[in-house]
Amino acid sequence: MDKIKKNAEVAVIESYRQSEAIAARKHPHLYRVASLFPERDRYLAFCAAYASMRWIDDRVDDDISSLAELENWEKEIKSAFRGESGSNIYGPALAETFRRFELPLEPWEKLAGAMKFDLQHSGFESYDLFLDYAEGATVAPAAIFASLLLQRPEGDRFRLPLPYDEIRKAVRNAAIVCYEVHILRDAREDLAAGRNYFPRDELAAFQLADPNALLSDWKEYLSIYGARTRHRQKRALIDLEAIEVFMTSREKLMLHLLIEFYIYSLDKMNRLEFDIWSDRHALDRDEMTNIVTTLYKKYDSSPASPSFVLEGSEDV
Repeated sequence: MDKIKKNAEVAVIESYRQSEAIAARKHPHLYRVASLFPERDRYLAFCAAYASMRWIDDRVDDDISSLAELENWEKEIKSAFRGESGSNIYGPALAETFRRFELPLEPWEKLAGAMKFDLQHSGFESYDLFLDYAEGATVAPAAIFASLLLQRPEGDRFRLPLPYDEIRKAVRNAAIVCYEVHILRDAREDLAAGRNYFPRDELAAFQLADPNALLSDWKEYLSIYGARTRHRQKRALIDLEAIEVFMTSREKLMLHLLIEFYIYSLDKMNRLEFDIWSDRHALDRDEMTNIVTTLYKKYDSSPASPSFVLEGSEDV
């Protein structure tokens, strides 16, 4: 019996190690922010949760997944939620995370819906369809991250100070803003590669569905798209106050390190009247350094606070 228990513990440790490797792949911005968690328990819980999502998302993005594989992934996640380790590399770590942390199944269910949409469609016919998709593709992982920021130890578990639904509502607009800024920022590269993430009915209304549309023809639409995102951003910052009251200085810093790069990017594009074709809208190294410095001064200026190291190119 002791040997079985020991083998299970070894499997969990190895699963956390592999989950961390998946989460750290290409050193994404979200992972590097998560590295600032003051406790290793919450950091590892993030790695397990993020790896389980990143694994299926990457396979769908790379066009090597299928509806059958997605269905199997959903079964594995549900098994982990019930406490069963499963056979995948992140399964034992995710099962342990569900056991120790107050996390619902809903974010993974929402992500599954978004992945199914990706497998069956290319782009979005309308803005409403985009918003439905965003619930799984961006709101779900953001809500998990925010939930882990708020978890507090209570006995042998970590628990939330407020219901998960309230956390999801608090981060929803911020997550959608980040996604829309990502779409705006990368539009030139995506469109050149034949990828379109703008609602097709909106493009048709501005006569932009024609592949021969001139870059100058995009200016009005991009300005309107950006104005809508800026309006959502104002609501997002108000919404976040509902969970910030429960956070420490470090946790507020982590939350804003996650979103402020997008806000600054949106502000810069707005100043340039959404001229995204010349690459002038990209944040340069000095601008990114100033963002980090400003946030540390505002939220966590303690000498003991770990530094946030910028990558050569901040992939947010």
